[in-house]
Amino acid sequence: MNKDAYYFPHFCNARHDRKILRLRADLKIEGYAVYFMLLEVLREQDGFKYPCSDIDLLANEFGSTEAIVKAVVMRYNLFEVDADSNFFSLKFNEYMQPYLNAKEQRSLAGKKSAEKRKQLPTTVQRPFNDRSTTVQQSKVKESKVKESKINEMKGEDSNTHAQEFNFDFVMQEAQCAGLSTQQAEAMYHHYNSQGWYKSNGQPVTDIKSAANNWLNKESEKRGKETLYNHNNKKVEYYGFDE
Repeated sequence: MNKDAYYFPHFCNARHDRKILRLRADLKIEGYAVYFMLLEVLREQDGFKYPCSDIDLLANEFGSTEAIVKAVVMRYNLFEVDADSNFFSLKFNEYMQPYLNAKEQRSLAGKKSAEKRKQLPTTVQRPFNDRSTTVQQSKVKESKVKESKINEMKGEDSNTHAQEFNFDFVMQEAQCAGLSTQQAEAMYHHYNSQGWYKSNGQPVTDIKSAANNWLNKESEKRGKETLYNHNNKKVEYYGFDE
């Protein structure tokens, strides 16, 4: 199965949305589960739409009733229905757009990189007995040309990688991981200034993991505190009071 089919953003505070609160009040946890299973179904469809006429099939798949699935789709303004009687989610489509844009940019960058690799000069074959310094200089020049082109391609890939992380998405994920608003903004600007690459040269691929590392580093920066015991002797203390 295409790994792309597994992904869609699920924000950790979705349960607090007013429409979702009404859904949970009426249909309890079953309605909430049906809502997110419907989003999973939409993610698997071309165009993120599904025919209303097949809601009974979804009810059977979910282990729910057709009445409950229809209520989730029709009653709480969580989904829209188009002229062809297909239901879809405007908010879901909006949240997916940055991911789809980044995917398209990666695809284009990959094609450009492939074309540039085809244009890299090949090593010129020389007679075995040709030991002149001219040949050595030629090889050094060719090596520098290759290195320059490779660095140029890496730069394009880096720009594409950085475009995957928009401010709102990073803030949402970082705060879900436990960062305050101020900490999340500081982390965003730090990694954004580095093209979303770590100090070791590896790309940032998971915001929540980066946020956890950020918290750990902030704890380390608080450093070593000096305390005094009951005899007024200085002792060293590592760590923090809860």
